[in-house]
Amino acid sequence: MLIQKTSRDAYDSVNRGDWSMKDKVYDLIRDFEVLSCEEAEIILNGKHQSISATIRHLVLKGLVEDSGGTTENTSGRQAILWKIVGDE
Repeated sequence: MLIQKTSRDAYDSVNRGDWSMKDKVYDLIRDFEVLSCEEAEIILNGKHQSISATIRHLVLKGLVEDSGGTTENTSGRQAILWKIVGDE
């Protein structure tokens, strides 16, 4: 799969240091048990592109999955509630 250099640069810019964006998002989902992308964006004061890409990365790594539940976001649409893999 081809990943654009600009996408890789953006990913790397938020995933440096001791507590990366993936750590922050993973920890939030773990702490809240289920969390939507928009909720993570609000709590972390993050951009949608960064948070949604981070959740996608966690899904591909097998760390986070769709809980099967949804919540209404600020636009009135249903949003996936994410959970840590294996949490019941």
